[in-house]
Amino acid sequence: MSNKNEIIKSLQFLVTNLSQAADLHAMQSRIFASQGFSKLAEKYKEHAAEEREFVVKFMDRILDLGGELKLESKEGDKVYKDAVEFIKADFEVSKNGLCEVATFVENAKADYIRMIC
Repeated sequence: MSNKNEIIKSLQFLVTNLSQAADLHAMQSRIFASQGFSKLAEKYKEHAAEEREFVVKFMDRILDLGGELKLESKEGDKVYKDAVEFIKADFEVSKNGLCEVATFVENAKADYIRMIC
């Protein structure tokens, strides 16, 4: 990933997907609150806020690299009424997302090592 444009592209991917995940978690938080699951609602409200903080950091990095931010659309996610179903689905999304981020980080580390050695 030695190409700055590839890094920007990867960061934009994270911005797009993590923004949508934050919106989903905020919606799920409201659903859980309406069902009386106040602790679960608060957990997902905080999770959404944390994701938004990461999105801002990724956007700032794109701008630092001279890239342009994009507001990309993405196919909608399923919203759940059943908390257990949602937690199972969210876990799968998190696992898959972590693999994507791990690949991005490994590529970035390799590029950095090549750059300094």
